[in-house]
Amino acid sequence: MAGFIRKTAAVFAALLITMSAAACDKKKEEEHDHDHNMAGMNAPDGDYSSAAETVLRPDNSDVPITITYCKEYASGEEAAKVAEFYYALSEKNTEYLEKAVYPDVLSYKLDGSSAQEYLNVEYDYIKDNLTESDFKFTAVTIDDDLTSDDICSAYDSLLAKAAPDAKPESRKVFRANCLYEKGDGGQLSLSARLREKGMEDIQVAVYTIDGKPYIIF
Repeated sequence: MAGFIRKTAAVFAALLITMSAAACDKKKEEEHDHDHNMAGMNAPDGDYSSAAETVLRPDNSDVPITITYCKEYASGEEAAKVAEFYYALSEKNTEYLEKAVYPDVLSYKLDGSSAQEYLNVEYDYIKDNLTESDFKFTAVTIDDDLTSDDICSAYDSLLAKAAPDAKPESRKVFRANCLYEKGDGGQLSLSARLREKGMEDIQVAVYTIDGKPYIIF
C-alpha cells in the first residue's frame, strides 16, 4: 500500500494543484505581507456590488480558514468549500477533506487508500517541491473565474467515471492562491512559488450537485 501511495503521489498532486492555462494572469507576484486587497479587486469605497471584495473568517462565519473572493466569481457556499479543501491539505485533516470533496469522487481518487494516507503524501509533496519547509495555510483567495467548457471537460470526465448518475447544476473553475506561514512568521504566496518554478497558478473546480457545492479534483 505504501508503494502505491508513493507511486501515485505525483498524479494526485498534479490534480490537486492543477495549473490553469492561458486565462491566468502571468504578472509576477512578489513575496510580501498580504494586508491589502488579496483578491486583486479595486472596487471603490462603499461599492458592495458583485465586484467588491468579500472576506469570510473563522471568527465570523463557518469556514476553517480565511478566504477572500468576490461575488462576481463565487457564492459564499462555493468559497467555503475552497477554504475547507485547502485547510484539509494544510492541516492533514480528513474531516474537512471528506466535507469538501464530492464523496464518490474522493472514493474514486483514493482507490482503496485512506484519506489520511493521501493527505500525508500530499502535504509532503507540497513541502518538498514548493514551500521547501513545513507550512501552514493562513488564507486562501479566489482571484478569477476560469470556467469554460474546455477547462471543465477534464472534471466532467472524472465525475462521469466516479459518479455516472450525478447531475451537476453548476460548474465553476477558479484561479486561486494560498498564503502560508513559515518559521519567521511572515506570509508567503504559493502562487509565487509555482511561478518561480515555471509552473502556472492553482486551479480548483467546484461543482454544485443536489443543491450543494463540492470540490472536484
